[in-house]
Formats: sequence, structure tokens, C-alpha cells
Amino acid sequence: MKNNPKLLLYILMLSTLGINTPLSIIGIISQISEYFHTTIAISGLYVSSFTFTIAVTGLFIPLLFSKFERKKTFVSILSVFAISNIVIIFTKSIYVASLFRILSAVVYPAFISIALTFCEEIAPIDQKQDYITKILLGISVGSIVGLPITTGLGTIFGYQVAMAWIFLINFLTLILILIFFPKVPGKSKSYEMPLSSIKSKEFILATIGIIMMPIGASIVYNYVPYFLQTVCHIYTYKLSIFLFAYGVISIFGTWLGGKLIFKKDKETLIIFQVVCASVFLALYLFTDYLIIVLVLILIFGVLDGMGYNLIQYIEASVLPDSPELANGVFLSVLNGGIAIGIAIGGFLVDGFGVMSIFIGGVIFLILAFALMLYVILVLKINLKYQIH
Repeated sequence: MKNNPKLLLYILMLSTLGINTPLSIIGIISQISEYFHTTIAISGLYVSSFTFTIAVTGLFIPLLFSKFERKKTFVSILSVFAISNIVIIFTKSIYVASLFRILSAVVYPAFISIALTFCEEIAPIDQKQDYITKILLGISVGSIVGLPITTGLGTIFGYQVAMAWIFLINFLTLILILIFFPKVPGKSKSYEMPLSSIKSKEFILATIGIIMMPIGASIVYNYVPYFLQTVCHIYTYKLSIFLFAYGVISIFGTWLGGKLIFKKDKETLIIFQVVCASVFLALYLFTDYLIIVLVLILIFGVLDGMGYNLIQYIEASVLPDSPELANGVFLSVLNGGIAIGIAIGGFLVDGFGVMSIFIGGVIFLILAFALMLYVILVLKINLKYQIH
């Protein structure tokens, strides 16, 4: 390829960061409620509509876009984001804003899936997982770094300014792709749905097993701020600083996950569930010791960041001949698991108190461990980097 693969990689990394910033508006729910003159519950649905839509469309949208020329695909999707964000900034109707937020989410899986597939295609043979990890880092950084920026802008200047920042970063990446990206043909035809693969015992059990991981992590992650406030009595700027530190260390976790997957894939997939469950159990047992709690949460941050690589790797392994579908399923599993985890966590907090989130997380991670053990050691699925 005439173009520098590293340049294309970093443009796509920045682009995935940009289209993940809409996830960061979870920090300005109260400003959304105030701007649209609606309830917190309705504002929460507006925020979560993005994740729920991705969970559904990730299963088929990447396949529909796989045959199209890559540059046109990226430009078209980023244009949808830009136009949607303009409407979202200026509309006074939360229903119109929700419609355009959902429209962005519909095409989101195609961008991420094709970016992952394309970067693996252009990567040197010994750097394929490294290229994939950088795209996953873009996803991670977009939501993690975007959260304090969006929250800060929304809190100080209001909802419209926060949304304007999201528009600007998406528009910048659109310009970069227009200027620097080459024309890259898509597949000669769209992939047909590989029914034999998705009906296989290996795919079904691996996917059920791996979705338990984001469910378990999400039960805890999304209620950690509430836990720190109500149990550990950490508030205001101290809470913000600690959550930012959590976000930074989880970015390191995403990088570390890629390295471990490439070197020790089988061991990483199995041991991860045990380590994460042990951290949750320790958080439950050592609640009265603040320093221990903070250290454990930061360890969980590393594990949380690693999860992106593990989920993507499992799906790529069980669907080796359909990379766009595998990456689409990865997005559905990730976002569906997060949405389910949020719902379960809310039920646990309301019904049994905030400490129950750790037990809930442990239960789902034990299920994930059992299924991963079965599909890897009994069914012996062909892991992508496994040496036969």
C-alpha cells in the first residue's frame, strides 16, 4: 500500500475516539433534563438509546456495509454523525434529539467493525493484534476521556456547549479522512450470514460465556461512583479525580490486554474471570479499609480495560471467516452486556443495597469462567493466535 499504514491507523484511532464521545453524555443527565424540560428517567432513556441501538444493529449493519468502498463508508458514517449532532445541538425536542441519536447509533457498528477489519488487513504480520488494540484504545479513550470533558463543559456552560464539543471532534475526523485516506475497495460482495458458524455449539457457548463478562463488570462499574459516595464518603472533586485516574489506568489495561492476548491467549481468557471475581469479592470484604478499596478499584480499572480485547478476540476466533460479522457481534456483546449490567445493577442497589453489586458481579464472572473453561479446554475452539 502506497499510504503509510501507521498514518491510516492513527486517523482511524482518532475517528473511533470521536464517534465514541456520544457515550460520554452520561455525565450531564441533569443538564439534559433541564435543557429539554423533561424528567431524569426520560433523559436517562435518551442517553442509553445509543448503547441499546448498537447492541441490536451490531449483528447485521457491518455486513450490509462490507461491500462498499471503505473511504466512502467512513465519510458517509461520519457525515451522519456530524449532521445528527448539529440537529441535536439546536433542537428543543428530546424526541427529535433521540431520533438522530439513534440514527448515529445505527451506523456506528459499521464504522468500528470495518475499521477493525481494515487495520488488521494493513498491519504487518507480527503487529496485527497491536493494530486492533489501538482501535480498541480509541473506543476506550473516547468514552473515558470524553466523560470528564463533556461533564465539565456541560456543568459550566450547559448542554449545547457539551454537544458542540462532540460535533467538533467528529467533524475534525471527517476532514482528516477526506484529506488523507485513500480509496480502498470493499469486499466484492457482502458477506452472507454464515448460518453454520453462528448455529454452532462453539459460537453459541463462547458468546454466552463472553457476554457474562461485560454484564458482571457493568454491574459494578456503573455503580462505583454511587458506592464511593454512599459507602466511602468520597465526594465532589476528589471523586472526579479518582474516576479520571480509573479511566487512565483502564486505557493501560486495554493496551496490556492486547499484549497478553497475543502472547498467552488461552491463559488470559481463563484467568481473567478469576482475577476480576477475586477483586469484586475483596471489595465486598474490605469495604471498611479505604486505601485497600481504592487500590482494588484501580486494579479493576486495568481489568475493565482488558475486557475490550478479550471480547473481540473470542468473537474473531469463533467467526474467523467473517471478520465484519465477528466485530459486529463484539460490539453487540459489549454494548448489550453493559446495558443488561446497568439494569441488573439498578435492581440490586434498589432491592439489596449497593454492596450487592459486588456479589452480582462475582456470580456473572463465575458463569463466564465456567463457560470459557468449557469452550477452550473441552470444545477446544481454535483461538486466533493459538499455535497448533
